[in-house]
Amino acid sequence: ILFMVGSFYDLEEEKFNNNPNKLIIAGLICFAIFIVSSCVAVVPANTVGVKYSSLNGTSEKTLNEGIHFVTPFVDKIYEIDTTIQERTDEGVSVQTKDAQWVKMEVNVKYQVSKENAFKVYKGYKTLSNLNKNIIGNYAQDALNEVCSEYNVIDILGEKRNEILMKTNEILKHKYLVEGVDLKSLTIKDVDAGEAIEKAIQDEAVAKKAVETAKQNQEKAKTEAETKLIQAEGEAKANAVKTKELTDKI
Repeated sequence: ILFMVGSFYDLEEEKFNNNPNKLIIAGLICFAIFIVSSCVAVVPANTVGVKYSSLNGTSEKTLNEGIHFVTPFVDKIYEIDTTIQERTDEGVSVQTKDAQWVKMEVNVKYQVSKENAFKVYKGYKTLSNLNKNIIGNYAQDALNEVCSEYNVIDILGEKRNEILMKTNEILKHKYLVEGVDLKSLTIKDVDAGEAIEKAIQDEAVAKKAVETAKQNQEKAKTEAETKLIQAEGEAKANAVKTKELTDKI
């Protein structure tokens, strides 16, 4: 519309110069267009709008993608990305129940809640600040809380999935307070140091040897019981045959 007005002004420049009223009208048209455009806000796809009013502050009602009407010069719309975000931290240190330090590579997938995006804006303004201030820190806090209940062998061994489940549950509630939905927390790698890992490996080998010995004992016992049953069967059969023998036979 502004382009059309400008073109019209170029074509009729001489007439406009000779007629001040037309210049005033053109100015009023441009001002009206500016006012109308100030009343409209467009929220792009995969984002939500958080409305901040200079009179009422931050609104708790977020705006979905599309066109929305706002109060000009009073309301301002801030866009927040609602696609799934990802953060990976290496060397996250946690302490175990038996006072051992373990380093982990932790991956977190999260998404700003469409309904509670205003919390993200009020607390951190941008997604970058959110990621910097709470995503990694909250993940480490949750891991510390859970890992303090387990020894290092549990963390490196069969209790790992249980630890992950508990950590995800704690982190989910921590993020909800900030207006964020947790999608998943995964542990990509765990490093307890060479000495601890060798001790665990040796223990695993010893445990396997014990299991193998028990299996061999069970096998030998089964074989002996089988032979005994066979021998008893043969003895009973011979006894029956002997009983059937007569002097004549």
